[in-house]
Amino acid sequence: MTTLDPFGAAPPGQVEVLRGRSRRAVRDSVLALQARGIQHLVQVNGAGARVLVPLHEERAAVDELVDFAAEAATWREPAAGPPPIRSVGLWGALCFGLICILMFPIGQKGAFGLNWWDQGLMSAARVRDGEIWRTVTALTLHVDAQHLVGNLVFGTLFGVLAAQALGYGLAWACTLGAGAAGNLVEAFLTSPDHTAVGASTAIFGTLGLMASAEWTRRGKERSPWVRRVAPLFGGAVLFGWLGVGDGSGRVDVLAHATGFTSGALLGIAVARLQLAERFSRGAQAMTAAAALGVVAFAWFAALRT
Repeated sequence: MTTLDPFGAAPPGQVEVLRGRSRRAVRDSVLALQARGIQHLVQVNGAGARVLVPLHEERAAVDELVDFAAEAATWREPAAGPPPIRSVGLWGALCFGLICILMFPIGQKGAFGLNWWDQGLMSAARVRDGEIWRTVTALTLHVDAQHLVGNLVFGTLFGVLAAQALGYGLAWACTLGAGAAGNLVEAFLTSPDHTAVGASTAIFGTLGLMASAEWTRRGKERSPWVRRVAPLFGGAVLFGWLGVGDGSGRVDVLAHATGFTSGALLGIAVARLQLAERFSRGAQAMTAAAALGVVAFAWFAALRT
């Protein structure tokens, strides 16, 4: 059976030198012919596009197309570079450290005649009853010096890295949001008598935030799959190393998991909406101030009840 050519025979005096699935597919080759001053005609129909040249231009056109194809084969898309450093991150880390250090003796001994520990810890029953501010205030309290130092070290490290990738305001606001969301989710997943304190829920939120934001960014850039999953793998390894504890029961694994998951969801949203790219320096500053304002308001609500 003979298959009919959808383009039909070439017009008299013309010869076909190239065919593609669409006009776009032959566009660059046509530009090469145009640059050499070779007369040409592009025909387009439902079957695709073909390029015709006069018979006396056939040899020159074929040679030019062969040379162009050889040169195009050497082209490589420039490799996507690492994201820019948007902030040194030290000021945000300093604020985090000062808040935790200042709140440590206040949480242990109280201040102004008030029991800040009881008023601020994450009580699942109280959170379920509507005292949502406890999901924030609990992040600033620590059981002992060892608990405090561990969270200061990893919180500062992860916070600086997140600020460099996302900007200090966006990074710390997401850290706070992930920590509060993690505590809120845990309050409804655990028993009503469960209580918890510590910044680690937010710190693991930062880890999830960084891992998923970078995974999403690399996916948008169509990086090889190994590079795409590397941030998720690294985040999972760090979570397994730091987040599950030693089996003594002192580590709130559920809070770490809910914080990590909340941060990961925020990271996907931040990367997809390109918030780091859209936030100006002023927006970063306002976002950081808003995060500090949320902490202050949460403690105000806690102490007035």
